[in-house]
Amino acid sequence: MKKIRSLCLGVLVLLLGIGLAGCKKDYEYTIGILQLATHNALDSAREGFIEELARHGLVKDDNVKIVYYNPEGRAEDLNVMSVNIVRECDLVLAIATDAAVAVQAAAKTEGKDIPILFTAVTDPVAAELVASLENPGGNITGTSDINPVKEQVELVKELLPEIKKVGIIYTVKEKNSQVQATIAQGAAEEAGLTALVRTVEEINDISQVVNKLISDGIEALYIPTDNNLAKNLSIVTQITNEAGIPVINAEEGQVLNGGTITLSINYRKLGVQTGAMAAKILLEGASPATMSVQVQGEEDWSVVVNEEVLAIIGLELPQSIKDRLGNK
Repeated sequence: MKKIRSLCLGVLVLLLGIGLAGCKKDYEYTIGILQLATHNALDSAREGFIEELARHGLVKDDNVKIVYYNPEGRAEDLNVMSVNIVRECDLVLAIATDAAVAVQAAAKTEGKDIPILFTAVTDPVAAELVASLENPGGNITGTSDINPVKEQVELVKELLPEIKKVGIIYTVKEKNSQVQATIAQGAAEEAGLTALVRTVEEINDISQVVNKLISDGIEALYIPTDNNLAKNLSIVTQITNEAGIPVINAEEGQVLNGGTITLSINYRKLGVQTGAMAAKILLEGASPATMSVQVQGEEDWSVVVNEEVLAIIGLELPQSIKDRLGNK
């Protein structure tokens, strides 16, 4: 009886071992994605990246393992996740400026000379990620989401020809937003507008700052690609809709989420561009040091409006904007 039990136990262990071996997956590459926070633009960039990898035969859960982290903007979690991801992966994609800076720092601290790509980074030179857009010079490169800020401000004048005063709001700790706000202020003043620039530090500041801008007489509000404001856009639009103030956003995800109008780049395509760069690095041995940072051109811009918000604030689009809707 004991011999039978021992035999059965041995067979069971053998079968279990075979089963576990069958479940183990061997991957050619482990790719890490560190996304600063959840909102439409960053989500679209991530999805485009994964889709493009697949087009090059780098298929998630087939021959590629994708490790995904998202700290939802929390600095402490971001730093921990950055260390983990550079330890685990053959290549890392960082989505948004703060994520890219954190991954770059973690790779240096951990002594990991792995290729790093970024996307949705407005000014990688100012963020000290690369030496120049043309020649990054290190183990990191990627795609910039620098928006047509000047043209977006011009869109304000096209929408409201008689406008005199525009508000600009951004989160003070987001370098990407500060860069765009500075450009927007210059473009507004060049167009003969008074630009009131205000900053917020956290979610609790938003309603107070927006209300103050409105009481100071702004006729439109400009918001750059700001991750904090994108996540909390409903706080802004609840106030602006009631006041009849249009919100000009820097990207279409914000418009679809309650903003009024934008002339936007395409974030999914931005992810696709970055995915193609990843494929070149992994499959062809390309070096990030010599891969120029990519941006999008006018052919990728499109005018996007929120018809529901236009109705709420009682604003009619001029024909010149109607003629451009959906243009690429």
